[in-house]
Amino acid sequence: MSEVATHYESLLARHYTWMLGGDFDELVAEQRQLLDSLDIRAFGKPNRTALDLGCGSGIQSIALAQLGHDTVVGVDVSPTLLAEMTARTTAYPAVRPVHADLCSGLDSIVAPQSVTTVVCMGDTLPHLPDTTAVRRLVEDVFDALVPGGAFVLTFRDLTTPLSGLDRFIQVRTDPERIMTCFLEDEGDAVRVHDLVHTRDADGTWQFDKSSYRKLRLPTTWVRDLLHEAGFVVAPPVSGPRGLRVVTARRPEHASS
Repeated sequence: MSEVATHYESLLARHYTWMLGGDFDELVAEQRQLLDSLDIRAFGKPNRTALDLGCGSGIQSIALAQLGHDTVVGVDVSPTLLAEMTARTTAYPAVRPVHADLCSGLDSIVAPQSVTTVVCMGDTLPHLPDTTAVRRLVEDVFDALVPGGAFVLTFRDLTTPLSGLDRFIQVRTDPERIMTCFLEDEGDAVRVHDLVHTRDADGTWQFDKSSYRKLRLPTTWVRDLLHEAGFVVAPPVSGPRGLRVVTARRPEHASS
């Protein structure tokens, strides 16, 4: 199991939806509004299929189903998050969870040129082990998309290192749970240390901690990588919670 997968299963998965804000329906509405503003439906085809890479608890998968995709394949490495997603998507028969590691390729999940929309959101892209894996995933997505298909990515651009007390970030807190993280510079990556305090029924506090490595991916590098793979890339925009949003499409016709 990779370091990221271990981190999620040992700690983060059970706090994931709460960490993002807690109200699942509001999170889905936020992502639906974001995806709708990017006009991904303009690239749609009959029998539209979407691929949600790093689907987590199903926030983007449900948004894609609400936007009219006939099939939404949600892929994640965390069994805990996929179980939560399955429970939350009972009213959305279009959504299909798949347990898989994105580093293993997409050809065993979807056929070439069979997908109309691919999203890789949250901070999934920097969770990959290295830039070679990022490059392979982008190339796999290009192969999976139909001509004219859309690819939406969100990620944090961590290229400016934080120092001193700025490395300590309060993620979320309520009367029963407190989550803090701090960042440690590792050159081409950042080590994220997640610290979670939870209050038991008897009022005592429990402390859990874990860490994982997150890639530094400059926005310009990601755009250049998409161009090299053959995508037409729109200018990046700012998204929720400090994420960068990049939208690309596979051209309708191959360039001569």
